[in-house]
Amino acid sequence: MSLAGLFAILVIGLNLLALPFLALLLVAAVSAMTGSRRTAVPPEPETRFLIVIPAHDEREGIARTVESCRAQEYPAGLFGVLVIADNCTDETAALAEAAGAEVLVRNTPDRRSKGYAIEYLIERLQESGRFDAIDALVIIDADTFATPDLLRKFDAKLREGNDWAQCYDTVANPDASWRTRLMTYAFSLVNGVVPYGLGRLGVPSPLNGNGMCLTTRGLRRVPWRAYGLVEDYEFSWTVHRAGEHVAFVPDAAVKATMLEKGGRAAAAQRQRWEAGRKDVKRRLFGEVLRDREMGLRERLVALVQLKTPPTMKLLTLLGLLTGLNVAALVALGDPTAGPLGWILIGACALSVATVGLYALSPFVAFGVPWRYLGVLAYVPAYGLWKLTIGTRRKPADWVRTAREPAAGDGAARRAVAAEAAE
Repeated sequence: MSLAGLFAILVIGLNLLALPFLALLLVAAVSAMTGSRRTAVPPEPETRFLIVIPAHDEREGIARTVESCRAQEYPAGLFGVLVIADNCTDETAALAEAAGAEVLVRNTPDRRSKGYAIEYLIERLQESGRFDAIDALVIIDADTFATPDLLRKFDAKLREGNDWAQCYDTVANPDASWRTRLMTYAFSLVNGVVPYGLGRLGVPSPLNGNGMCLTTRGLRRVPWRAYGLVEDYEFSWTVHRAGEHVAFVPDAAVKATMLEKGGRAAAAQRQRWEAGRKDVKRRLFGEVLRDREMGLRERLVALVQLKTPPTMKLLTLLGLLTGLNVAALVALGDPTAGPLGWILIGACALSVATVGLYALSPFVAFGVPWRYLGVLAYVPAYGLWKLTIGTRRKPADWVRTAREPAAGDGAARRAVAAEAAE
């Protein structure tokens, strides 16, 4: 066999390896683009919520986050706002209390992370008996603005019988820089299109940590036990493997302020997310593979999800694969002369169609402005940067991401205010 034929066979093998990921993206994109994101809201809300904001040295923005949570279009008697001042060395607790939040101070330096803070709160609520007077906890990050209809939409989902829910987690300052525009686009894929599209087909949504809703009834069945670098992702799989379903709420959002620039802070944040997810995926893959209590379809989907690379890495790799397909077709000379060429033509068409639909799905399904199309030019460079993150040393423990106090704050507040006025 010629070198061109061997090269074509090698590329076809790579296409076979990529096929499960292409299928996942294609199904998610088509499902999301053909669905309606509207949540039917009951006229009279009844769920009793406690909005919880874990905060470690967040004096720059904690008051604004509390104000956003207190501005919910929901009966005041049915919800409260509590800030966990977690091992703080600044004025976070005082500023949160002045903004109208209840404050729980936690000082446990040897158990630092959002996961430990949430467990601490649940234990205090249970000890006081208050846990029984609450229907659900809503966890929101301390650099986040919540849309005013968040609790109404969660109330609707919980009254459908769901005990776990996740809203759309996106960016508060999308136009601050090219990086925040790209993050907005990426979040719309990872936190919007995929959970919404797959959720319409019965696949559970992941919990993102920011904007997740946990009922007290659910927590009695599946207690919170997640403390790692990505406690939300870890607990998602605990819930999933317990046979329970996380519902996705596509038309309510929490909007977090992203770093405008790259540099060490962005790299450290991304490294923590990447390393934490990689560890959880590595540990769970074998466990899910051997889990006979999961149905075959559910297990196959879970295994593909656990092996799927982060979105920007995946898109970059699929772009490289498309390039290899084209190179193999050129090397064959006349690709229509034999079966290898036709297989490569089909593989190339599938990858181009899948990546194209997936790339366009945020604009159709989640209303990302079409002017953001230009930011896709940064995807290859950003994807390659993310590939280098995986080669760095894993973080030893959780470290707070540095904030940019003025980064997009005015734009973020205007965006949330505009949604409240609609």
